[in-house]
Amino acid sequence: LTMAINMAYNVVVARFLGPKGFGQAVVVYTILTLLWAVTLAFQITSTKLVARQSSVEGKSAVYRYFNIRSWAVSIMIALALMLFDRQISGYLNLSDLSLVPLIAVGAAFYIPLGTRRGYHQGSLGFRALASNMILEQVIRLGGALTLILMGRGVRGVIIVNSVALVCVYFAMPVKIRGHVGA
Repeated sequence: LTMAINMAYNVVVARFLGPKGFGQAVVVYTILTLLWAVTLAFQITSTKLVARQSSVEGKSAVYRYFNIRSWAVSIMIALALMLFDRQISGYLNLSDLSLVPLIAVGAAFYIPLGTRRGYHQGSLGFRALASNMILEQVIRLGGALTLILMGRGVRGVIIVNSVALVCVYFAMPVKIRGHVGA
């Protein structure tokens, strides 16, 4: 279902933005695609280690460990994107210099989202994981279409991609137990 919605998203964005606008949106969104490797590394590792824990407290301790580190990594990446936004925009031939800082906001939540998804996956919370991934695509599709029709163009598409990541991060809470030092 997520792949079908993602396909619809790409068709809608390409159709309404045209080749130039779609190219600009895809180039900026590719920054998140590159960060997917980092996100996936946190997700797979936390999934594996959470699954090995027999107690909720153990699972919570693993989550806390990876959550703190994923936030540190994501904040460093987001800051780097913001600090070098002009250079990145120039290299990617972007016509709007605000696109890289806008996607940096989404990037800040993307890596910790991997840790949250890993916790749920390792705890056998597949329904929550699947629902979260579907929600991300629905927000992207609906939001992109809405903002494009409102005349926001490529900037609207990038805003929606960042908003989707922030929303799905908060839509997937983790209930942790035990002491902080556990």
